[in-house]
Amino acid sequence: MGQPCHVRRHGYRNRDRYNKQKKQKYAIATGKIVPEITVAVPQNPAAILHLYRERKDAPLHAIAAELWVGGKQVAKVEPVHCLGWTGSQAKQYSKNILQSFSAQLEDCLLERFESQVELNPSQCPIRPCPLHPGMG
Repeated sequence: MGQPCHVRRHGYRNRDRYNKQKKQKYAIATGKIVPEITVAVPQNPAAILHLYRERKDAPLHAIAAELWVGGKQVAKVEPVHCLGWTGSQAKQYSKNILQSFSAQLEDCLLERFESQVELNPSQCPIRPCPLHPGMG
């Protein structure tokens, strides 16, 4: 005989929780709430080349590079001045950077840079720098 009262008391005590579950199910069914899902992000390596020069056809001032795996930076080559370098010397240096990054990864061979970032030589962080006399 005490069973209906027990069920009702339980229902009254947990009314907030039940109503919240019902509202959530209704919102998902009507498309008002889109359930979030997680998808594994690939952890591919990416090498980024930083070129310090004013324009594409201007002489190269400095080179730097970064290696990223997923969203994390794992290696970095500090900027180096390229004053007096020929185009082939700059290309060879960038190839050497890729080889170093590949050795860092061990199981992956990087054949090219994922992207090239063009930076103005006025942003050159190297000191002393011929563009920033008196700041060395």
